[in-house]
Amino acid sequence: MITFRHSGNFEKLTKFLNNAKKAGKVDILDKYGVEGVSALASSTPVETGKTSSSWSYKIVREKDHISIQFLNSNIN
Repeated sequence: MITFRHSGNFEKLTKFLNNAKKAGKVDILDKYGVEGVSALASSTPVETGKTSSSWSYKIVREKDHISIQFLNSNIN
């Protein structure tokens, strides 16, 4: 006969699994970050090409959400 006893709760396991689930979403945001930079670069007017080639993105993780920021490092 096998007996299983448990005391406490699964709070730490639940937190770990939720964080693991959120980490999987970052890969999707990375894909869209690359696509967004490409779209911004191709639709930016080109005189010298410096502005269109200066696009980048950053994935920002906050406590309750993750977002993508698109940045341009060219200074006029």
